[in-house]
Amino acid sequence: MHLIQQLNHHTMKKLRTAILFLITISLLTSCLKETEDIYSVLGIVRITTDDMIIETDVGEKLLVENPTSDGTGIENNDRVIVDFTLADQAAPAGFDYVINIHNILKVLFKPVIILTDEIADSIGNDEFEVNSLWLEKDFLNLSFSYFGGNEMHFINLIRYPGEIANDTINLEIRHNNNGENATSRLKGFVTFDLTSLRNAVTDEVVLHITARGFYNQTYQKDFTYWF
Repeated sequence: MHLIQQLNHHTMKKLRTAILFLITISLLTSCLKETEDIYSVLGIVRITTDDMIIETDVGEKLLVENPTSDGTGIENNDRVIVDFTLADQAAPAGFDYVINIHNILKVLFKPVIILTDEIADSIGNDEFEVNSLWLEKDFLNLSFSYFGGNEMHFINLIRYPGEIANDTINLEIRHNNNGENATSRLKGFVTFDLTSLRNAVTDEVVLHITARGFYNQTYQKDFTYWF
């Protein structure tokens, strides 16, 4: 059984600033957003023996000039938000930019979970608000709000057991508030890895995504997932 990853209050505080940027990312056609010569990007870290590389969601490769600033606990294949400036040197072949990292934040990165009776209670189905939801490559990115402050909360993307459809796949975003009755409104961010939904029959499927919003309203959104 998949061990559900958890979000805590301290992580939420760190993510608040990042979320303001992430909501904007979905509206951009370029991977870079400049603010006083500081750029921000969402991507995957690739760490080799010699180099640290950021592969952005729009397919650009950023070579890190100062890899010692990679942040506490950042590992190969982590999902990250990176704040950086451009280095004063030309990018070598195979790279788009050389960068100096100013800040790097690990993002919660989770697979799609198959909902079974054994894990139904831990998955939960509590209310929350979808602030922004967008699809980029194999990544479904979610900015959300919830009421909490003292207990661990859990967020997951689930599908029901059975063969994966090759036309429309029904998915649900589930929140478990761990029984907390709180009044503090907090924000979170998570990326879901969609690669387990691929099939050999077609090169695209429709993802029909639902979530239980506040006041029992149902959030719904459809995406065409190409692979």
